[in-house]
Amino acid sequence: MDADNLPSPEKVAQLVRNHNIQYLRIYNYRPEVLRAFSNTGIELMVGVPNADLSQFQSQPYVDSWLRTSILPYREATKITHITVGVEVTNSPDNAANFVVRAMRNVVSALKSANLQGKIKVSTPLSFGVLSKSYPPSEGAFNSGYEYVLRPLLDFLEENQSPFMVNLYPFYAIGDSSLDAVLFKSPSSIFVDQNTGLSYKNIFDAQLDAVFYAIANLNFRTTRNTFDAQPDTGHFTLADTDLIINDIIAAETGWPTRGSRRPHASTHNAKTYNYSASLDSVDDYANIDNAQTYNTNLISHVMGGSGTPARPGANLDVYIFSLFNENLKQGPETERNFGLFYPDMTSVYNLVFPGKGTGRSWCVASRQASNSALQNALDWACGPGKADCSALQPDQQCFEPNNLVSHASFAFNNYYQKNGLTDQACRFGGTGIVVYNDPSYGNCIYNVKSRDPNGRTWCVATSQASRSNLQNALDWACGPGKADCSEIQPNQRCFQPDTLLAHASFAFNNYYQKNGATDASCSFRGNAIKVDRDPSYGNCIYH
Repeated sequence: MDADNLPSPEKVAQLVRNHNIQYLRIYNYRPEVLRAFSNTGIELMVGVPNADLSQFQSQPYVDSWLRTSILPYREATKITHITVGVEVTNSPDNAANFVVRAMRNVVSALKSANLQGKIKVSTPLSFGVLSKSYPPSEGAFNSGYEYVLRPLLDFLEENQSPFMVNLYPFYAIGDSSLDAVLFKSPSSIFVDQNTGLSYKNIFDAQLDAVFYAIANLNFRTTRNTFDAQPDTGHFTLADTDLIINDIIAAETGWPTRGSRRPHASTHNAKTYNYSASLDSVDDYANIDNAQTYNTNLISHVMGGSGTPARPGANLDVYIFSLFNENLKQGPETERNFGLFYPDMTSVYNLVFPGKGTGRSWCVASRQASNSALQNALDWACGPGKADCSALQPDQQCFEPNNLVSHASFAFNNYYQKNGLTDQACRFGGTGIVVYNDPSYGNCIYNVKSRDPNGRTWCVATSQASRSNLQNALDWACGPGKADCSEIQPNQRCFQPDTLLAHASFAFNNYYQKNGATDASCSFRGNAIKVDRDPSYGNCIYH
């Protein structure tokens, strides 16, 4: 971050845990930061800065970088993504020409370390890579970026990596009502005439425009309501079956103050076409609107409704940013997106997913002595009757093979079975209650269902590869005898027509028919149990 007044990484890690933040994107790979987040259960998206991309053209350099900067922390720190560069098409340092090769070198290094698929590699792009975003169904990429987008999209599909984009509806206020941008519109703000889909907020419209741009694979530069690119040429990728369904909003947020037009911003104003003066944006950069936007965003994402084009889809969204940045260049708005001041007090109150939901886990304290932890672990797996079978060699939670990890799993199993009380997480003072899911990979820490009737569902995990998902779906609908009639064309659950959605429906059908047990939601590690009903529209997960 562009600031010189921030707390230490250890204090930041504690702040994040205290506020039950489960996922965090960092823009570097500093070892002291990675160490600070070890054994916290917080999933990290680690960044490679644009300035490093020229060095990342060398495979030996990247191999060495992975060995020294990532692998030493991999066992204790949950690194799920590596972002290579940031908004490279806006970068003046030729980063766009370096990014895809750098990404390929990172994937090659991960393969050598046997981590391919366990750590996803992508690069966050500006929304400005789209030349057309209205209506969303006509979303199209700018032909001026074809030189980087064509190989990038090929890379993402080849490696089953997510498409990452930074979305800032704040800068679209000139075109849209404040209510539409703040998720407060009581009714539709427009209907996409091509699809008949109705939109109530700008965030969904922007995200769906990206989705359609990928689906359509169009490169255009056509001026429109949400786009201020000049009219030039038109280019279309033809005869391609490129499929990328996983889209992450790697940044979104709202500034709490500002005094100048954002034309110098990394959230470049040329991304949007303003029918009103951009000076008016300053009127909306305040704490009340920031709190409203981020609160309603979280509610929208956690509500599970997806977007009009992708109903029921899981939305992965990262709020920018943790702190205000006193050294950041550009207009004042750029320095005031933070949720916290440098003294770690909140700029405004924001309830994060997990906080107040009633979900909690019990894990081992890192402050406990080895002898105390071993005694507590022995008791939990013995007289306490915790199910510790997953901790045995070759089972899904055996690695990492250390005392803290094994004790955490056993403590949580006991805690969930015994009423989630403070006493059930005592273990002689070695257990602590946390609100971030400590699950990792195929090792799932069970949690008491939030459903009032105690129900759970089984869905496909977005971390699974396409080939594994397809094999599991084929098995479920074939030998597994799941009822997959509802995911056939023209049936209630056919849309969205994605492998993840279809596999989720089939997995759950099998799971419910076979006792709703852990074993019936395995699918060789390609499925997870959830306690939020994944049904949407007329598609009911029984």
